[in-house]
Amino acid sequence: MWAAVGAGYELGKLVVDLVVWRPYTTQRDATFPRIPKRCMGFTRRAGRGRDAGGAHVLGRVLDALLDPVGGRPSRGERLLDRRVPNSYRAPVDELDPILRKLERCVQLASWESIKTDWLEIKPMPPTSDAWGKVRESVCAFLNARGGIVLLGIKEEQRPHRHFVFSGYTEANSGNLSALRRAFTDDRGHPLDVEEYLTHEVRHFQEGQVALIRARSLPEHLKFCFHQGVAFRRQLDRDERISDLEALSQKERRSEMESSLELRPVEGVGLEDLSLQRINELVLLINQGQAQPIETIKGTLADAVPFLVRKRFLLRDGQVTTLGVLVCGARPEDHLLFRSQLDAFVDVPNVVVQDKKTFKDNILQLMELGHSWTLRNIMTGVSVEAGGTLVAEYPEKLVRETINNALAHRDYSINRPVQLTIKPRVSISIRNPGRLPPELLVDDTASPIPVRRIFANSMARNPRLADVLKLHNKWEGKGIGMSDLVHFALSNAIDVPHYVFHSALELSLVIPAGRVLDEATEAWLDLLDGTLLRKTSGQPLNAQHKAVLAYLLKSERLNRHGFHTLALGPENNHHEVVAQLRSWGLIEIHPASDRFKQVYVVCRDLAHDDVTGELRRLFGPDFDRLKPISQQTLNVILLAERHSTQGGLNAKQVSRLLRHRLPEEHRHRGDDEFYRAIRYAIERLAPDKKAVDLTSPEWHATPDKMLRIRGPSNRPTFCIHAGYQPGMI
Repeated sequence: MWAAVGAGYELGKLVVDLVVWRPYTTQRDATFPRIPKRCMGFTRRAGRGRDAGGAHVLGRVLDALLDPVGGRPSRGERLLDRRVPNSYRAPVDELDPILRKLERCVQLASWESIKTDWLEIKPMPPTSDAWGKVRESVCAFLNARGGIVLLGIKEEQRPHRHFVFSGYTEANSGNLSALRRAFTDDRGHPLDVEEYLTHEVRHFQEGQVALIRARSLPEHLKFCFHQGVAFRRQLDRDERISDLEALSQKERRSEMESSLELRPVEGVGLEDLSLQRINELVLLINQGQAQPIETIKGTLADAVPFLVRKRFLLRDGQVTTLGVLVCGARPEDHLLFRSQLDAFVDVPNVVVQDKKTFKDNILQLMELGHSWTLRNIMTGVSVEAGGTLVAEYPEKLVRETINNALAHRDYSINRPVQLTIKPRVSISIRNPGRLPPELLVDDTASPIPVRRIFANSMARNPRLADVLKLHNKWEGKGIGMSDLVHFALSNAIDVPHYVFHSALELSLVIPAGRVLDEATEAWLDLLDGTLLRKTSGQPLNAQHKAVLAYLLKSERLNRHGFHTLALGPENNHHEVVAQLRSWGLIEIHPASDRFKQVYVVCRDLAHDDVTGELRRLFGPDFDRLKPISQQTLNVILLAERHSTQGGLNAKQVSRLLRHRLPEEHRHRGDDEFYRAIRYAIERLAPDKKAVDLTSPEWHATPDKMLRIRGPSNRPTFCIHAGYQPGMI
């Protein structure tokens, strides 16, 4: 292959060393190969001209690798530093400390919880027939997000639970190699997964352990089966995939055969593709592989077999939508709005808004959208992080939101993706397309209306998703939706929700703020008596409160017509949900079924309006009160029923009402709003000077709607059921 370039053996050997054979790394080191002088001159000459064949490509790669500018990584190094999929990269980064922890456990004959949703630990099977459990774990990772099976560590139960080093020997290398042929598709046909598996041997104590790295299968290959059963990684376990789900995936795969991403684009030919972008993809495919899978393409004609295999090009020479999106030289000329991202900064009361339009291939759109968003969102200073700047939204969340929008959009609709930032309010991204009906639970006729969305593990554009995995732009497993829930429950954002504009367009809205905000904290504090009764005196921790706040706000958003993300077993809050259910603080909605469980809070926690009861108790006098007085009575009656102290003081009422009457609070300010609360309470309660507040009893007069109890410096108030209507 390299001889065709005409640079001779040394140049070929050098490029192989630099690009293909050299192990993936993000840092330069002292072992970087020395460059022959004759190759240096060739690289300069080869870089002249556009698409000048193989010499041009190799020259560009070498120039980039050898000629960094200003001390920064060169373009070639950045090219090699494109991250591999999360199923590879994250485990690699975290594996060394895990191996050290395992080594310590083996030395101390102890045990720690180490398995995760991407790591399984197993002993080395003694015989070829005993490899079944290993194959099941590999199958589970292939069908999920990917992960690592570590072989050579055994878990013993006697005399106590501990790890034992069993080790790996070369006698098992044949069984490792046989894994590529151990799986079948749903029709029982052999499925070669060599491209998605790599093996590695690591030193451990006085021996070795083996690592099997499994990359998630693309959607058009799922599910793979071992001995007729499909498995999937769920938290730290390998679980069987139900026959119904396997059948649904089979039907989905049939639809993929006629996927819109594979439709030809009229008037586009091979000459409209970029050789540079094709070779960048080749380099990424070869990263992390023991043997190169693809070769660098010298010309567009040389790339045709590769383009056909990747479905960028049909056999009749027509370029597909997928090919233009990934490898097009000027995709906007052919795809129009489908390769466009419109970005806005929406500031109230400003006529001229900040707008930016990006037109490029999908990878560039993702990067441009991400960098533009980070420039335009608010930043603050974190005291906890030592005074460092913290963005209004987590960077990972911003990147995943934009990437998923572009990866999942419907490319048959000629509309752009629209990204809108409302400073201090929200980020929203409007997308052409729709969600599959099987992901939705809509029950608006119920007394508790719900509109929930369940995480989707299937890609709308599966072959595009497979390409994006190489660039770490799409992770699968419904991870985008799961991460939205995770960030919300971590209090990094408020409850994300979807707006359905039409049958073919929807928006994801990510509000700024926190799920467990001051308003919800104040509400849960008001309910402390009911909460303690249900938990038998056990106080709620931050995780319990975050889940309750998420479900409370989801219910309110559902009532206003918005769809929210359901809590499911793929999130790490599953144990918290189970405990809240056992206490009776959350319940399963009647719209649930065995596959989709919709959670709602118990009615005591959700019922926040008792104005009807107050109206029956006080008659027309209640309607004559100002809104601030009516809401004061409302929260005091709720506190009387649910709080441990049986009522509220003026400070507590002010804390609750600033969120129930936000406009009035904003207009008055904190101090004046608090004085208005105190004045309203003074009119509704007996005069403090006329009663003995040193006694523990409640004091009331027939003409007042509230009762009062000491101490005099901060008295507590509750509803006076003996009020006589007409006395106000």
